[in-house]
Amino acid sequence: MSVGDKMKHTAEDLKGKAKEATGKVTGNDDLRAEGRADQDEAEAKRAADKAKDSAKNLGQEAKGKAREVAGAVTDDESQEAKGKAEQVAAHTKQHLNK
Repeated sequence: MSVGDKMKHTAEDLKGKAKEATGKVTGNDDLRAEGRADQDEAEAKRAADKAKDSAKNLGQEAKGKAREVAGAVTDDESQEAKGKAEQVAAHTKQHLNK
């Protein structure tokens, strides 16, 4: 998820919180519900972006493993090392995505 996406989702969440609080103070149940819906939508988008990033990272990790195995089979240490490095990079991104 890009920084821009995170900022958009956070802004949408904050907008929803403001609407919900305003609705609560003014007794406007519709505005309160709209604010809650905005927050839920922001959270859903955030979760979808995390899932997309997770899938991408798992794919990169699998690609790295395939390269590592191919390097081991062909006795190409360079390819094997690149494959291991790709796996570590993907695993690190996955860990940061949590």
